[in-house]
Amino acid sequence: MCEEGTTESRVFRGSVRVEVVSDDGRGQDVVLRENESARVEGHGKPRITMLGASAKTADFTRGMPKVTYKTLDLVDVVAGGDGFSGRRNCGIDPTNGQVDTMTSKDTDSGVSFHGNGKYHRVEALPLVDGVFIPDGRQDPVQVDSAGNMFAGFPDTSRVTWQPIWAGSAVPVDLPITAVLSGIDYAAPPHCLLFMHASSGITFDLEAIRRANPSCRLLRFRAVAGSSSGAMRSQEGMRVSADLWVLIDGQVRFERRDIDGYSGAFLVLVSIGDDDRFLTLATTDGGNKAHGDWTMFGDPRLDLMQVEANEPKDEGGETMNGP
Repeated sequence: MCEEGTTESRVFRGSVRVEVVSDDGRGQDVVLRENESARVEGHGKPRITMLGASAKTADFTRGMPKVTYKTLDLVDVVAGGDGFSGRRNCGIDPTNGQVDTMTSKDTDSGVSFHGNGKYHRVEALPLVDGVFIPDGRQDPVQVDSAGNMFAGFPDTSRVTWQPIWAGSAVPVDLPITAVLSGIDYAAPPHCLLFMHASSGITFDLEAIRRANPSCRLLRFRAVAGSSSGAMRSQEGMRVSADLWVLIDGQVRFERRDIDGYSGAFLVLVSIGDDDRFLTLATTDGGNKAHGDWTMFGDPRLDLMQVEANEPKDEGGETMNGP
């Protein structure tokens, strides 16, 4: 409606009945159909004037953005994928960041990894920033390549057993279960990130954003717990571990003193637009690392993808609004 009191009606689809009534009670009406338009003008004695073909729909309408949600698989990322390719079965040495595929046939079940207190980049995996063996005796501990430090890890023996493993069954010649609360995360469609205490891995959220430019990172989620079925190790020590989730060196989630009888628990951590690094870590419960088998089942990043859905003109070209 214009300031002069005129009103224009334009029909793009369907039909519209336009009716006016003057001060003396006389009326006029017209039915407008697709691509027709009319103007109502005049005050005391309004009249309807038919116009030419209606303006293009794109001159008036604006497309709503199309929003979809995606799930990025962190096991696939550690196995060398982009989070959507379904790759499995790859390990990272937490003492040097070297990547290798392994099977139970070529893995020594007795091998241990001794940390040197340093943070190690994983150059072979573009979406993984680095790995480390956490030890609170060397306080604080570097947890990402930007130099963020964390001072909350407990004292550990600075030893872990087996690599950080992404895949299905844990590649060791031992009867280690991957079952949490009745779900076998070694069996498709599930997957696991096996992290024997004490070890840590950091994902580069900014690199993930660059690889998915139309997406916004929303949250990290997983089912976590201890897959150990023993209450005590062969040395008689109680089996227990701690699990940690950090963002840029700040605690977003922690669960202490878990064992194979603690059950599975859900991990949900929101990710802000300015968050740079996601760190997952496990530490022994102060009783050495023997038997502290921990894992994250189905570790995922939830992404929101927003795509422009603007209308097109009759020639098929997008019409940009002011």
